[in-house]
Amino acid sequence: MTHKSIEKVSRILLVCLMAFYGCASHESLDSSTYDPSYDQTAITNLYRNRAAEMHEKANAQATAATRYEALFGPDASLVSGARSLASHYEQTAKEFERLAEAHASVGRTRQRPATVP
Repeated sequence: MTHKSIEKVSRILLVCLMAFYGCASHESLDSSTYDPSYDQTAITNLYRNRAAEMHEKANAQATAATRYEALFGPDASLVSGARSLASHYEQTAKEFERLAEAHASVGRTRQRPATVP
């Protein structure tokens, strides 16, 4: 296989994996509610778990970027793509952490937030 065909196969595999993981999640908990009568602890834990998953994905992509750089050079599109994904996953993790804290606050105070995050 040539360098170009390896990159093409890797991109296709990456897109397929992202689609699979995006479609694989399911939940019955209404994670968007700030109603204190709902189980805010469960919602908090859900967002904390999602944040942890995103941190793991970010670390995996950062590791992949380092490996791709060693294999294909720093200018390879796989390197920039993996770094971009790592950054996206980190931003998503931070958003999930923010939501977890907002729900944890509702759980502690038993009051809806003044503004919904």
